[in-house]
This record gives sequence, C-alpha cells and structure tokens, in this order.
Amino acid sequence: MSIPLSQPSSNPRKIPSVIFIENVPEFSSQYGVESILNQLNELYSKYKFMEAQLLRSKQVLTAKLPDITNALETVNYLVSADKDLVLDFQLSDALWTKAEVPRSNTVALWLGANVMLEYSHEEAKELLEKNLSGAQTALDSTNEDLKFLKEQITVCEVNVSRVYNYSVYLRQHQAK
Repeated sequence: MSIPLSQPSSNPRKIPSVIFIENVPEFSSQYGVESILNQLNELYSKYKFMEAQLLRSKQVLTAKLPDITNALETVNYLVSADKDLVLDFQLSDALWTKAEVPRSNTVALWLGANVMLEYSHEEAKELLEKNLSGAQTALDSTNEDLKFLKEQITVCEVNVSRVYNYSVYLRQHQAK
C-alpha cells in the first residue's frame, strides 16, 4: 500500500515535496508505524540520491565556469591585440614555452571529445557568452534544487524521528 508521504511541488524540476505528518498517532493508526517508517526511509534514500547527483552536477559546473570565463577573456584579448603576440604557453602541468600568435580574425576552441573548431572572433565570443550564461543558469537551478532537497530531507528526517518515537511510546505502553 502506498502511503501519501509526498505531493507535487512548485519546484521547476518537479521534485516532489514530502508532507509533514502533523498528527503522528492518527496517521500511524491509519497506515501502520512500520509501513510509514519503511516508506519514509525509502523516500529519504531517494532524496539523498538526488542530492548526490546534484552535488556532482554542481561540481562539474563549478569547474567549468572558470574555464569558459578564461576562454572568453582570451578571445577578448585576441580581439583587442593590434599586432602579432608572443605569449607563454603551457604544454603540461610543469612545462611552459613561448608561442608566437599571428594576428588573425579567427580562433580555435576546444569543444570537447577531442574536437576543436575554428570560429571568427565574433562567433567565438557569442558561443562562449552563451555557454557561460547557460552554465551559470544551470548552476543557479542546481543550487536552488539542492536547497529545496535539503528542506525535504530535513522534513523527512523529522517525520522519521517523530514516527519512530511514537513507535517506542506504543511499545512501552503495550508492555505495561
């Protein structure tokens, strides 16, 4: 039997919200303490799983933002350069060399999966600004979801505690 422990929420990603059990004795008499505890623990596990997924997503997005910002700053620097450039270039963690960068109207960007494409400066700026905006929006909604999940996890923990304490109370009074 499915116990109504969650309900649809106003969360944009449709994460259900857990209900707060106001009257534990009445709710327990209707559905049974063990059933409620089992389903609350299952719901809690689902919320913790979602939280772990969102934390990983946040970590990826947080690492991606500085890379996009640096690439955008580099493109802006190349656009503003009025002559050929001689730059220090990092080959690996501890190895740097000088690179001559001739003035041009294009720039090559890594897209991932070992793919690099050449763009005009304007196209590169537009793409990087779009990616930066998208990553920031995704990070903001991930943070919003994490906050919402934290609230749901707290309510779930409180429900578990209250129902468990009620079950202890019942066992003590049945033993008398």
